[in-house]
Amino acid sequence: MARKPNPITKEEISNIITSIKSNGEIAIHNAVDCTKLSFHVLNVTGDYISATTLKRFFGFTKSEFSPSYDTIKILKQYAAHFNKKSKSSSLADFILNFFEPLHFEKINKDDKTFHAACRTIALQLKNDLSILEQVMEPLAKNENGRRFYFDLFPDYELLSTIQYKGYEKYLLHEKSYEGKIFANCVLFLGAVFNNNVKLMKNKWETISDLFNKNKKLHPFVLGRYYQVQLIASYQFNKTNVKKITEEIFKIETKMPRNETGLFKEFPGFHYFACDGFWQIKSYNELLNLSAIALHDFKKHNEFIWKGYYGQLYLYQGLALVNLDRKTEAKKLLKYIKPENFYFPTKKYFDSLYEVFVASLN
Repeated sequence: MARKPNPITKEEISNIITSIKSNGEIAIHNAVDCTKLSFHVLNVTGDYISATTLKRFFGFTKSEFSPSYDTIKILKQYAAHFNKKSKSSSLADFILNFFEPLHFEKINKDDKTFHAACRTIALQLKNDLSILEQVMEPLAKNENGRRFYFDLFPDYELLSTIQYKGYEKYLLHEKSYEGKIFANCVLFLGAVFNNNVKLMKNKWETISDLFNKNKKLHPFVLGRYYQVQLIASYQFNKTNVKKITEEIFKIETKMPRNETGLFKEFPGFHYFACDGFWQIKSYNELLNLSAIALHDFKKHNEFIWKGYYGQLYLYQGLALVNLDRKTEAKKLLKYIKPENFYFPTKKYFDSLYEVFVASLN
Protein backbone atom coordinates (compact mmCIF):
# COMPACT_ATOMS: atom_id res chain seq x y z
CA MET A 1 0.00 0.00 0.00
CA ALA A 2 1.40 3.43 -0.92
CA ARG A 3 2.22 5.73 1.92
CA LYS A 4 -0.03 8.74 2.46
CA PRO A 5 1.63 11.93 1.18
CA ASN A 6 2.99 14.06 3.98
CA PRO A 7 3.18 17.83 3.45
CA ILE A 8 4.83 18.52 6.83
CA THR A 9 7.69 21.06 6.86
CA LYS A 10 11.15 20.67 8.33
CA GLU A 11 10.24 23.30 10.93
CA GLU A 12 7.25 21.24 12.09
CA ILE A 13 9.42 18.13 12.34
CA SER A 14 11.94 20.12 14.36
CA ASN A 15 9.15 21.28 16.74
CA ILE A 16 7.98 17.69 17.30
CA ILE A 17 11.55 16.58 18.06
CA THR A 18 12.05 19.50 20.48
CA SER A 19 8.73 18.80 22.22
CA ILE A 20 9.50 15.10 22.72
CA LYS A 21 13.02 15.79 23.94
CA SER A 22 11.86 18.55 26.33
CA ASN A 23 8.73 17.01 27.82
CA GLY A 24 8.94 13.26 27.20
CA GLU A 25 9.98 10.69 29.78
CA ILE A 26 12.63 9.03 27.56
CA ALA A 27 15.96 10.84 27.20
CA ILE A 28 16.92 10.92 23.51
CA HIS A 29 20.72 11.28 23.25
CA ASN A 30 21.74 8.64 20.70
CA ALA A 31 20.45 5.92 18.39
CA VAL A 32 20.24 3.35 21.20
CA ASP A 33 17.61 5.48 22.95
CA CYS A 34 15.28 5.07 19.96
CA THR A 35 14.64 1.44 20.90
CA LYS A 36 13.36 2.53 24.32
CA LEU A 37 11.37 5.31 22.69
CA SER A 38 9.74 2.86 20.27
CA PHE A 39 8.34 0.81 23.16
CA HIS A 40 7.27 3.95 25.04
CA VAL A 41 5.42 5.38 22.04
CA LEU A 42 3.56 2.08 21.76
CA ASN A 43 2.70 2.16 25.47
CA VAL A 44 1.41 5.75 25.38
CA THR A 45 -0.39 5.82 22.03
CA GLY A 46 -1.13 2.18 21.28
CA ASP A 47 0.61 2.56 17.91
CA TYR A 48 3.97 1.17 16.86
CA ILE A 49 6.87 3.02 15.23
CA SER A 50 10.04 1.02 14.66
CA ALA A 51 13.34 2.01 16.23
CA THR A 52 14.79 2.26 12.70
CA THR A 53 12.17 4.85 11.69
CA LEU A 54 12.80 6.80 14.90
CA LYS A 55 16.57 6.81 14.30
CA ARG A 56 15.95 8.35 10.90
CA PHE A 57 13.38 10.82 12.29
CA PHE A 58 15.76 12.07 14.99
CA GLY A 59 18.67 12.24 12.56
CA PHE A 60 20.81 9.47 14.06
CA THR A 61 20.83 7.61 10.74
CA LYS A 62 21.80 9.70 7.75
CA SER A 63 19.52 9.06 4.78
CA GLU A 64 17.09 10.70 2.42
CA PHE A 65 14.12 10.34 4.77
CA SER A 66 10.60 11.71 4.57
CA PRO A 67 8.42 10.54 7.49
CA SER A 68 5.05 9.09 6.61
CA TYR A 69 1.72 10.68 7.48
CA ASP A 70 1.07 7.96 10.06
CA THR A 71 4.48 8.43 11.70
CA ILE A 72 3.88 12.16 12.10
CA LYS A 73 0.34 11.59 13.40
CA ILE A 74 1.57 9.12 16.05
CA LEU A 75 4.49 11.30 17.16
CA LYS A 76 2.24 14.38 17.40
CA GLN A 77 -0.13 12.39 19.60
CA TYR A 78 2.81 11.23 21.72
CA ALA A 79 4.18 14.77 22.08
CA ALA A 80 0.73 16.17 22.91
CA HIS A 81 0.39 13.65 25.74
CA PHE A 82 3.45 15.05 27.46
CA ASN A 83 2.67 18.67 26.62
CA LYS A 84 -0.66 18.24 28.42
CA LYS A 85 1.09 16.53 31.31
CA SER A 86 3.60 19.39 31.51
CA LYS A 87 0.82 21.99 31.56
CA SER A 88 -0.98 19.98 34.22
CA SER A 89 2.14 19.97 36.40
CA SER A 90 2.54 23.72 35.92
CA LEU A 91 -1.06 24.36 37.00
CA ALA A 92 -0.61 22.08 40.01
CA ASP A 93 2.50 24.06 40.98
CA PHE A 94 0.57 27.32 40.62
CA ILE A 95 -2.26 26.05 42.86
CA LEU A 96 0.13 24.84 45.56
CA ASN A 97 2.02 28.12 45.37
CA PHE A 98 -1.24 30.09 45.70
CA PHE A 99 -1.93 28.50 49.09
CA GLU A 100 1.56 29.09 50.49
CA PRO A 101 1.43 30.85 53.90
CA LEU A 102 3.54 33.78 52.67
CA HIS A 103 0.73 34.88 50.35
CA PHE A 104 -1.82 35.04 53.17
CA GLU A 105 -0.09 37.55 55.44
CA LYS A 106 -2.07 40.57 54.25
CA ILE A 107 -5.26 38.91 53.03
CA ASN A 108 -8.61 39.46 54.71
CA LYS A 109 -9.75 35.86 54.79
CA ASP A 110 -13.38 36.93 54.56
CA ASP A 111 -12.68 38.93 51.38
CA LYS A 112 -15.09 37.96 48.61
CA THR A 113 -12.55 38.57 45.85
CA PHE A 114 -10.19 36.17 47.58
CA HIS A 115 -13.02 33.64 47.89
CA ALA A 116 -13.68 34.04 44.16
CA ALA A 117 -10.05 33.10 43.44
CA CYS A 118 -10.41 30.01 45.66
CA ARG A 119 -13.64 29.15 43.87
CA THR A 120 -11.92 29.35 40.47
CA ILE A 121 -9.25 26.95 41.70
CA ALA A 122 -11.85 24.54 43.10
CA LEU A 123 -13.68 24.55 39.75
CA GLN A 124 -10.43 23.83 37.92
CA LEU A 125 -9.76 20.90 40.23
CA LYS A 126 -13.28 19.58 39.69
CA ASN A 127 -12.80 19.75 35.93
CA ASP A 128 -9.33 18.17 35.89
CA LEU A 129 -9.08 15.25 38.30
CA SER A 130 -5.48 14.57 37.31
CA ILE A 131 -4.51 17.90 38.90
CA LEU A 132 -6.70 17.21 41.93
CA GLU A 133 -4.81 13.92 42.43
CA GLN A 134 -1.51 15.83 42.34
CA VAL A 135 -2.43 18.55 44.84
CA MET A 136 -4.79 16.85 47.34
CA GLU A 137 -2.17 15.62 49.78
CA PRO A 138 -0.04 18.82 49.76
CA LEU A 139 -3.18 20.93 50.25
CA ALA A 140 -4.28 18.71 53.14
CA LYS A 141 -0.92 19.25 54.83
CA ASN A 142 -1.19 23.02 54.38
CA GLU A 143 -3.30 25.00 56.88
CA ASN A 144 -4.45 27.34 54.10
CA GLY A 145 -5.28 24.44 51.83
CA ARG A 146 -7.47 22.94 54.54
CA ARG A 147 -9.21 26.21 55.32
CA PHE A 148 -9.73 27.51 51.79
CA TYR A 149 -10.11 24.40 49.68
CA PHE A 150 -11.29 21.50 51.82
CA ASP A 151 -13.41 23.56 54.26
CA LEU A 152 -15.11 25.54 51.51
CA PHE A 153 -15.56 22.98 48.75
CA PRO A 154 -16.68 19.50 49.83
CA ASP A 155 -17.89 18.25 46.47
CA TYR A 156 -20.75 15.76 46.68
CA GLU A 157 -20.03 14.49 43.16
CA LEU A 158 -16.34 13.80 43.88
CA LEU A 159 -16.54 12.97 47.56
CA SER A 160 -17.24 9.26 47.35
CA THR A 161 -14.85 8.60 44.44
CA ILE A 162 -11.73 10.71 44.90
CA GLN A 163 -12.03 13.70 47.24
CA TYR A 164 -12.43 11.51 50.33
CA LYS A 165 -8.70 10.73 50.05
CA GLY A 166 -7.96 14.40 50.65
CA TYR A 167 -10.17 14.53 53.75
CA GLU A 168 -8.43 11.44 55.12
CA LYS A 169 -5.09 13.25 54.70
CA TYR A 170 -6.68 16.39 56.18
CA LEU A 171 -7.37 14.51 59.41
CA LEU A 172 -3.72 13.48 59.71
CA HIS A 173 -2.68 17.13 59.95
CA GLU A 174 -5.65 18.98 61.48
CA LYS A 175 -5.19 20.03 65.11
CA SER A 176 -8.50 21.73 65.92
CA TYR A 177 -11.52 19.80 67.19
CA GLU A 178 -13.77 21.83 64.89
CA GLY A 179 -11.71 20.87 61.84
CA LYS A 180 -11.69 17.22 62.87
CA ILE A 181 -15.46 17.22 63.42
CA PHE A 182 -16.01 18.88 60.03
CA ALA A 183 -13.80 16.46 58.06
CA ASN A 184 -15.29 13.42 59.77
CA CYS A 185 -18.80 14.73 58.99
CA VAL A 186 -17.84 15.07 55.33
CA LEU A 187 -16.41 11.54 55.30
CA PHE A 188 -19.58 10.27 56.99
CA LEU A 189 -21.60 11.78 54.15
CA GLY A 190 -19.33 10.10 51.61
CA ALA A 191 -20.04 6.81 53.37
CA VAL A 192 -23.78 7.53 53.10
CA PHE A 193 -23.43 8.10 49.35
CA ASN A 194 -21.52 4.81 49.03
CA ASN A 195 -23.88 2.97 51.41
CA ASN A 196 -20.85 1.99 53.50
CA VAL A 197 -22.65 1.24 56.76
CA LYS A 198 -19.52 0.17 58.62
CA LEU A 199 -17.74 3.44 57.86
CA MET A 200 -20.87 5.43 58.70
CA LYS A 201 -20.96 3.92 62.17
CA ASN A 202 -17.23 4.42 62.69
CA LYS A 203 -17.41 8.09 61.71
CA TRP A 204 -20.54 8.67 63.79
CA GLU A 205 -18.80 7.35 66.89
CA THR A 206 -15.70 9.43 66.18
CA ILE A 207 -17.74 12.59 65.61
CA SER A 208 -19.76 12.09 68.79
CA ASP A 209 -16.59 11.64 70.82
CA LEU A 210 -15.00 14.78 69.34
CA PHE A 211 -18.16 16.82 69.93
CA ASN A 212 -18.10 15.97 73.64
CA LYS A 213 -14.66 17.63 73.79
CA ASN A 214 -15.66 20.82 71.99
CA LYS A 215 -19.25 21.97 71.41
CA LYS A 216 -18.45 25.54 70.30
CA LEU A 217 -18.67 25.28 66.53
CA HIS A 218 -19.31 27.46 63.49
CA PRO A 219 -23.03 27.19 62.55
CA PHE A 220 -22.19 25.31 59.34
CA VAL A 221 -20.12 22.72 61.22
CA LEU A 222 -22.73 22.44 63.98
CA GLY A 223 -25.37 21.88 61.31
CA ARG A 224 -23.25 19.15 59.74
CA TYR A 225 -22.85 17.55 63.17
CA TYR A 226 -26.62 17.36 63.64
CA GLN A 227 -27.10 16.19 60.04
CA VAL A 228 -24.85 13.25 60.95
CA GLN A 229 -26.64 12.65 64.26
CA LEU A 230 -30.04 12.47 62.56
CA ILE A 231 -28.94 10.09 59.82
CA ALA A 232 -26.84 7.89 62.11
CA SER A 233 -29.46 7.74 64.86
CA TYR A 234 -32.10 6.75 62.33
CA GLN A 235 -29.77 4.04 61.03
CA PHE A 236 -28.36 2.69 64.30
CA ASN A 237 -30.47 3.93 67.23
CA LYS A 238 -33.95 5.16 66.26
CA THR A 239 -34.92 5.89 69.86
CA ASN A 240 -32.37 8.72 69.81
CA VAL A 241 -33.97 10.59 66.90
CA LYS A 242 -36.53 12.37 69.08
CA LYS A 243 -33.81 13.66 71.43
CA ILE A 244 -31.68 14.90 68.52
CA THR A 245 -34.71 16.59 66.97
CA GLU A 246 -35.52 18.40 70.21
CA GLU A 247 -31.91 19.56 70.49
CA ILE A 248 -31.98 20.95 66.95
CA PHE A 249 -35.08 23.06 67.54
CA LYS A 250 -33.72 24.28 70.85
CA ILE A 251 -30.37 25.26 69.35
CA GLU A 252 -31.89 26.99 66.32
CA THR A 253 -33.63 29.52 68.58
CA LYS A 254 -30.20 30.57 69.88
CA MET A 255 -28.69 31.09 66.43
CA PRO A 256 -28.05 34.83 65.81
CA ARG A 257 -30.24 36.17 63.01
CA ASN A 258 -28.12 39.18 62.09
CA GLU A 259 -24.52 38.01 62.37
CA THR A 260 -22.09 38.85 59.56
CA GLY A 261 -18.77 37.52 58.27
CA LEU A 262 -17.46 34.02 57.65
CA PHE A 263 -20.73 33.05 55.94
CA LYS A 264 -22.74 33.53 59.15
CA GLU A 265 -25.29 35.67 57.29
CA PHE A 266 -26.77 32.43 55.96
CA PRO A 267 -28.72 29.96 58.17
CA GLY A 268 -26.11 27.24 57.71
CA PHE A 269 -27.12 25.34 60.84
CA HIS A 270 -30.68 25.06 59.57
CA TYR A 271 -29.57 24.19 56.03
CA PHE A 272 -27.57 21.10 56.99
CA ALA A 273 -30.04 19.97 59.63
CA CYS A 274 -32.76 20.19 56.96
CA ASP A 275 -30.84 17.71 54.85
CA GLY A 276 -30.70 15.39 57.84
CA PHE A 277 -34.48 15.58 58.26
CA TRP A 278 -34.91 14.92 54.54
CA GLN A 279 -32.65 11.87 54.70
CA ILE A 280 -34.66 10.32 57.55
CA LYS A 281 -38.06 11.30 56.11
CA SER A 282 -39.02 13.60 59.00
CA TYR A 283 -41.20 15.81 56.82
CA ASN A 284 -42.97 17.89 59.47
CA GLU A 285 -39.66 18.80 61.05
CA LEU A 286 -38.15 19.52 57.63
CA LEU A 287 -41.04 21.83 56.78
CA ASN A 288 -40.83 23.69 60.09
CA LEU A 289 -37.05 24.17 60.09
CA SER A 290 -36.84 25.28 56.45
CA ALA A 291 -39.68 27.74 57.06
CA ILE A 292 -37.85 29.24 60.04
CA ALA A 293 -34.64 29.58 58.02
CA LEU A 294 -36.41 31.33 55.14
CA HIS A 295 -38.47 33.62 57.40
CA ASP A 296 -36.00 34.63 60.10
CA PHE A 297 -32.81 35.26 58.13
CA LYS A 298 -32.33 38.18 55.76
CA LYS A 299 -31.41 37.08 52.23
CA HIS A 300 -27.94 38.00 50.96
CA ASN A 301 -26.85 38.17 47.33
CA GLU A 302 -23.98 35.71 47.72
CA PHE A 303 -26.30 32.95 48.84
CA ILE A 304 -28.97 33.89 46.30
CA TRP A 305 -26.63 33.37 43.33
CA LYS A 306 -25.27 30.18 44.90
CA GLY A 307 -28.85 28.88 44.97
CA TYR A 308 -28.85 28.16 48.72
CA TYR A 309 -32.23 29.78 49.42
CA GLY A 310 -33.66 27.95 46.43
CA GLN A 311 -32.46 24.73 47.98
CA LEU A 312 -34.21 25.59 51.24
CA TYR A 313 -37.40 26.18 49.24
CA LEU A 314 -36.76 22.82 47.59
CA TYR A 315 -36.56 21.10 50.99
CA GLN A 316 -39.79 22.86 51.94
CA GLY A 317 -41.48 21.74 48.74
CA LEU A 318 -40.36 18.13 49.20
CA ALA A 319 -41.76 18.19 52.73
CA LEU A 320 -45.10 19.58 51.53
CA VAL A 321 -45.39 16.98 48.77
CA ASN A 322 -44.77 14.16 51.22
CA LEU A 323 -47.36 15.66 53.56
CA ASP A 324 -49.96 15.57 50.74
CA ARG A 325 -49.95 19.35 50.32
CA LYS A 326 -49.11 19.50 46.61
CA THR A 327 -51.05 22.69 45.91
CA GLU A 328 -48.84 24.59 48.36
CA ALA A 329 -45.73 22.85 47.06
CA LYS A 330 -46.39 23.96 43.46
CA LYS A 331 -46.33 27.59 44.56
CA LEU A 332 -42.67 27.21 45.56
CA LEU A 333 -41.46 26.31 42.06
CA LYS A 334 -40.93 29.96 41.16
CA TYR A 335 -38.37 30.32 43.98
CA ILE A 336 -36.23 27.37 42.87
CA LYS A 337 -33.70 27.97 40.09
CA PRO A 338 -31.68 24.79 39.45
CA GLU A 339 -29.33 26.66 37.12
CA ASN A 340 -28.14 28.62 40.18
CA PHE A 341 -27.28 25.60 42.33
CA TYR A 342 -23.68 25.95 43.51
CA PHE A 343 -21.27 23.60 41.73
CA PRO A 344 -20.04 21.46 44.69
CA THR A 345 -23.56 20.17 45.38
CA LYS A 346 -25.30 20.89 42.07
CA LYS A 347 -25.85 17.28 40.95
CA TYR A 348 -27.16 16.32 44.39
CA PHE A 349 -29.77 19.08 44.36
CA ASP A 350 -30.51 18.61 40.67
CA SER A 351 -31.59 15.07 41.50
CA LEU A 352 -33.76 16.30 44.40
CA TYR A 353 -35.32 18.88 42.10
CA GLU A 354 -36.19 16.15 39.57
CA VAL A 355 -37.84 14.17 42.35
CA PHE A 356 -39.77 17.24 43.43
CA VAL A 357 -41.03 18.14 39.96
CA ALA A 358 -42.01 14.55 39.18
CA SER A 359 -43.94 14.31 42.46
CA LEU A 360 -46.08 17.32 41.54
CA ASN A 361 -47.72 15.49 38.64
